[in-house]
Parts: sequence; C-alpha cells; structure tokens
Amino acid sequence: MAKIPAPTLPWLCLFGFVSAGIEGCNGPESPGCLMRGGDWVEVVEVYEVSPRELILNNHMNVVVEMWDSAATQLVWSGPENILAYRWSLWDGDALELGHEDRCQWMRDLGANVGLTVRAPDISKFALHGQGRFDALMSNADMAVTVDAHAYAGYVMLECELDSLTVRLHAGACSARAEGTVGTLSLFASGLSGVDAKGVQAQRVFVNQSAHPVLRFQAEEYAYVALNSHSNAVGTLPMPEDYYVVRNGSGQLIWEE
Repeated sequence: MAKIPAPTLPWLCLFGFVSAGIEGCNGPESPGCLMRGGDWVEVVEVYEVSPRELILNNHMNVVVEMWDSAATQLVWSGPENILAYRWSLWDGDALELGHEDRCQWMRDLGANVGLTVRAPDISKFALHGQGRFDALMSNADMAVTVDAHAYAGYVMLECELDSLTVRLHAGACSARAEGTVGTLSLFASGLSGVDAKGVQAQRVFVNQSAHPVLRFQAEEYAYVALNSHSNAVGTLPMPEDYYVVRNGSGQLIWEE
C-alpha cells in the first residue's frame, strides 16, 4: 500500500486556519480573525481651526488642497469598517492623521484608503508609511516643507511659493515638483529620488545622497553637494553662479 505523505507546514497552517474559522474566533487562544472591510463609503469631518503642520501615517492616498476658509475639511473614502478605525490627533497646531491597517482585513489591497484635506496655508507636511501624496499649494508668500521619513510611495507637488523644501530619507519615495518658487531646497538619500526640473526656481540648494538621479533647474544660484555615487542633473541654461561640493563619485551634469 502506498504511503500517504505527511501534510506539509503550509497545509497544516491552512487546515488550522480553516478549523479556527469553523470553530469561531472568540476563544482566548484563537488566531486573528478575518474581518470584512465593508462597502466603500465616504466620511466627511470638519474642524473649525486649521493646522500649520500635517502628519500623515499608514497606507493612504492623500490629496491636499488649499482654500480660503479658516476651517479644515477631511474627506475620507474607503471600506466602511476600516474607516471606523481612522483617527486624528491634535497637538498644538499640528494635526496627525491615520487609520488602523490590520493585516486580517478582507479587502481589495489595490484600493487604498483615500483622504482629501482642505485647509488654508499648511506650511509643514510629515509623511510616514506608504501611499501617494498630492498637494496643490499656491501662496507666493509661504515657505513650505515636505518631509518624508520611512515613507514608500509617490509625492507630487504643484506649487507657487516663496520657498519649498523637500526632504526624502529612510525610505523609497519618488517625488516630483512643478511650479514657481524663490528658493528650492532638495535632499534625497537611499532609494528616494527627486525630479524638480519642472520647478522654476531662483535659487536651489541640493544635497544628493541617494541612488536615483536628482533633477533641478535654477536661474540665479545653485549649491550642489554630491554625497553618493549618483548624479545631480541641472536643466540648461546654467544659473548665473553655482558651487559644487563632491564627497562621492557622483557628478553634476547640465542637460537641455
């Protein structure tokens, strides 16, 4: 008689998981239960005040729009049971947002929680987690900082500002910026990269410490620190004056 092979570990895990599902998930020793994400819904929240700093966590696709109202409007979209675990925390004039993203949710992983933020003049954004961040900022008197730390995803900035600072570190983030600014400051490290060739800037300060190429353009002045093996690419025509510091093997290249 042929021997029946002993079940492998994956089959044992599957059998145990199905058994747990049949027996129920209420026992103190039970594994994490599968939970239904729920139907797609939209939830609107309004605060009478607006933050100066916005801190974003977890896996979300976020759109930021500046408007004339002094209030802040949050428009959440996603599976209703997941949105029930959204959270917001005020700390002075900083607003931190996120949601509990449990691995046992039964949902389409290709559809992220969405969040649209409408508020006046947010000057600092901190990104943690993953997803997509799109911001439209139009105030020629403002200085704005976007700081992505331990963040994986995409950042798209459309701006008309006095100054813009973009810092990408400890993550894998691809950022693109377009518009007009007086002073542009760019920092990228690791697997993160910045494409700011679409920004018309008077002055640019670059710290290239990343693997991907960093792109920019400057009219009056550029300071470029090359701290990795990768290049910084400036768009022609060259600025009136520029200064280069080489601490790595990367080069400053000028292209059309």
